[in-house]
Amino acid sequence: MRVRVVLVASAACLGLAAITALLLDWSFGKAVILSPIIVMVAGAAGFLVVLWTRILVDTFRGRRGGV
Repeated sequence: MRVRVVLVASAACLGLAAITALLLDWSFGKAVILSPIIVMVAGAAGFLVVLWTRILVDTFRGRRGGV
């Protein structure tokens, strides 16, 4: 595994933990302990956004060409 990939992933995880701690008024330590859950929730939310965006784009492409 490349060092750059590990550093970027670590920075992203710490950033998510810091943002969550600020938004939910938690201590940074609590957010770091819960960081695996925070990362999974962020990934699932990102997946849903991409999925529904792709569904909408495909739907509108199909309607324009077929009507």
